[in-house]
Amino acid sequence: MAKILITDASHPLVAELAELLRKDGHEVFVNEDDITTRDGIKALVAKVGTPDMLILSEYHNLRATLTEGEANVIAETMDHNILSAFFACKHFGSLMAEKGEGTILYLSSVFADKASGANPAYSISCGAMQMMMKELALFYGNQGVRVNMVKLAPSAKEDETFDSDIVQAFYDVERKAPVKGRVEARDALGAVEYFLSPAARLVNGSDLKIDGGLLYFYHDRIYPVEKEADM
Repeated sequence: MAKILITDASHPLVAELAELLRKDGHEVFVNEDDITTRDGIKALVAKVGTPDMLILSEYHNLRATLTEGEANVIAETMDHNILSAFFACKHFGSLMAEKGEGTILYLSSVFADKASGANPAYSISCGAMQMMMKELALFYGNQGVRVNMVKLAPSAKEDETFDSDIVQAFYDVERKAPVKGRVEARDALGAVEYFLSPAARLVNGSDLKIDGGLLYFYHDRIYPVEKEADM
């Protein structure tokens, strides 16, 4: 059984993910408070102590376009997500390093790699946290703490969040991805269990995409379910 802290309850998959982890026997804490300040993060440290796994699920998500001049909205989203992740990694990562073991996992999005066309603030913050993950993998790796990232395709709960007039590739996701289906909490659960396991003991600074191959989709057509054999 592992002690797991999830940093942001607002992520659409977190509530179900937490329940699945508890069913597997883990002790799970889901944070619902603001940890963008030193007082906020210190209160959470006092409440939780040293986790075996820190899951960074930052999901401050304000829609804004790059053409409407909403720089403050984009800055607010980035500040909240990045500061939360930074303070959590600094304080809980240090505690894990003192123990000489632990793992940090960013619960991120494929939009860290591919523009959403709908929610640039969230995409930019995901991209920034991807580099933070790599820096922390270097910093904490030789102290026994592994740092990795899971990039999820948008779940059905996020269709409205990432609805775009620019990018058509994310409509009918369940049919367009080479492997059909939508990301669910059980998919994130598999990744969490893997990174907790001894099988991942040398995995550090990596990113795992769970998207059915969606990132390889570059055009607006549906993949055929069956292909006729060449005669």
